[in-house]
Amino acid sequence: SYKQAYALVTFNPELAKQNLNAVFEHQITPNDAVRPWDAGFIPDLVAYNFSAKRGGDGTNWNERNTKPSLAAWAVWQVFENTGDTQWLAHIYPKLVAYRGWWLRNRDHNKNGVPEYGATVDKAHNTRDGKLLFNVKTSAGWRTRSGLKNYRTYLNDEATLEIKVPAQTAASWESGRDDAAVFGFINNQQLNRYIKNGGIRGDWHVGFAENRNDTGTLVGYSLLQESVDQASYMAADNRYLSKIAKQLKLPHQASYFLRQAAQLRDYINRCMFDKNTGFYYDIEIADTPLANGCAGRTLVKRGKGPEGWSPLFNQVASMEQASDVVKTMLDNNEFNTYVPLGSAALTNPAFGADIYWRGRVWLDQAYFGLVGMSHYGYCKQAQQLSEKLLNHANGLLSNAPIRENYNPLNGEQQGAPNFSWSAAHLLLIAQKQGKWCQ
Repeated sequence: SYKQAYALVTFNPELAKQNLNAVFEHQITPNDAVRPWDAGFIPDLVAYNFSAKRGGDGTNWNERNTKPSLAAWAVWQVFENTGDTQWLAHIYPKLVAYRGWWLRNRDHNKNGVPEYGATVDKAHNTRDGKLLFNVKTSAGWRTRSGLKNYRTYLNDEATLEIKVPAQTAASWESGRDDAAVFGFINNQQLNRYIKNGGIRGDWHVGFAENRNDTGTLVGYSLLQESVDQASYMAADNRYLSKIAKQLKLPHQASYFLRQAAQLRDYINRCMFDKNTGFYYDIEIADTPLANGCAGRTLVKRGKGPEGWSPLFNQVASMEQASDVVKTMLDNNEFNTYVPLGSAALTNPAFGADIYWRGRVWLDQAYFGLVGMSHYGYCKQAQQLSEKLLNHANGLLSNAPIRENYNPLNGEQQGAPNFSWSAAHLLLIAQKQGKWCQ
């Protein structure tokens, strides 16, 4: 909805505002009957019919996770196109509450860099709060619980496969379901990775319980800090500062600007790998590194579009951006027949037809193109955008706008008539010939 609103405001401002109003209408409040500990949280998906917990019979209502911190980005775009200060003042405290939820319920190590994760939910944990997971051995699949048990099974040679509902929710929370960086890889690829010298444990993800001041479980975090969410949060702080300034709240504007600067410095210091010239998620180690970083970069899980999120959110340095753009333009990395896919060709989990591990999504491609333009790579952004438009099957004809496209041959993939593909196709079209204007 954030992405739809960002594009909608260019031709239907009122509908853009209604899109965002609808999202915040279901923001969790402190007196919520179902999950008061999640005050500020925005559910991933709401529908016409409520979930069973909320008195309805809806099956697709989803409060297992939220989505990345793009709300203030969309709100500021709508305000800049409408000048509606009254609406901005109405939505500002909701944005602040959402940011507060991230730092309270998803920042396990309390360093101001929230992680992706999962809420307290019957799909994720037992009634007494133990993490649920499914284990496959020679005897078949079994359901087990508890973080200690999970770690035991990870190190048991008899374990053939593990599936964790909270891991799935965390990937949904990123908006990049099944991405390699969250530990997803198919068995054939994993066996090839091991044969080439890698270890199975490279793809295991850790989990942490998040508890409030009274010790109550409020959710789970992956034991890794994601560079895209950190970058969105840095930009979120920057937009909140702009909004606060517009609303004549100078102290709040100054506070958010300082928070943005701190996150920017952390991202560039901790999440950029000099050897490969790219940004990555980082693991949360038992003990922080001497330089203050939570852990080392997860280079082993390959490159994905999260690596250009610091460019899109304008937190990368010029030197770091230059290295990232080189990778984006590399024919052996992201510059495929349809460029800027959801995994690089070198990613061990790459598959041209695998969900979020190769397919080209127009939102991530747009983020990459805008990121290039932010750092002056206007000609290159134009060339890649033309390549995308010409090679993604049906985009220049009357075919339905699809969810994603095959990076190697341009084949249409996923759902037809897909909203955020349409939104970003419009935004890409509007940028043609003027990426840096």
